[in-house]
Amino acid sequence: MNLKQLREEAWDVARETAINDQDRMWSVREMNRYVNRIYKYIAKETRCIKDAVTTSVCTINVAPVDYTTYLPGTLDYLWANTLNDPNDPNSGGKYWLFQRNVAPFTYTLHPSILDIVEVKWTDRQWKLVKVSVNKWQSNPWWEQVVGMPTEFATDYSTGLLTINFRADFTDMLRLIVKRLPLVDLIDDSDSPEFRLNYHELMINGILWQMYSKQDSQAFDGIKAETYRQMFMKDIDEIKQQEAYLDERLRPNNSMNGFR
Repeated sequence: MNLKQLREEAWDVARETAINDQDRMWSVREMNRYVNRIYKYIAKETRCIKDAVTTSVCTINVAPVDYTTYLPGTLDYLWANTLNDPNDPNSGGKYWLFQRNVAPFTYTLHPSILDIVEVKWTDRQWKLVKVSVNKWQSNPWWEQVVGMPTEFATDYSTGLLTINFRADFTDMLRLIVKRLPLVDLIDDSDSPEFRLNYHELMINGILWQMYSKQDSQAFDGIKAETYRQMFMKDIDEIKQQEAYLDERLRPNNSMNGFR
């Protein structure tokens, strides 16, 4: 269903028969806002939008940084520009990063990402293993090891992805993610990104929003609560279907180390 069909279906259920916006209890602009609000709510609550192809969301470029460009005051700047490391007698008197070009170990995620399902290299036959945030927070040595990263952790509160080692090569990380919609439905022909059979499950949510409108004619607390409860059941149905699909599509875990 596209934006126009979703809007008109909700109008039909609410018996809104007026043709002109000025005569309607819920205008086109209001209806579009309700549709998009429910669209985002479903995506957030059920995580039913899965993406592996949108370049701006699903790729991270990993490349060494010229050590001469590190910002003064940062640890990387200190390590790269200080010859002696008094705390490490095995370093030969040098900091581990002294005049070395390595890639960062933290990367900013696209704000639409809700969860990361998989991370793998483009040119290397290796899939990174997902570990807990606590593991990398309690291991301060991750960022001081140069080599091919093999683990990653995500902190969605800060929107960061952390990899365990510092790469000295150039490659691209490819992500499979669950995310929010990238754009609102604006044109009448625009359709939600998630599965077609979920589209009709938006209607009860849209009606919930319509009857919650703070207007003496439109507001109906009983109908709003009724449609809200029906919509929550629709949300549960989507979650169940997504869980079933995830289980069916789950790969053989014995091959986690490979693509």
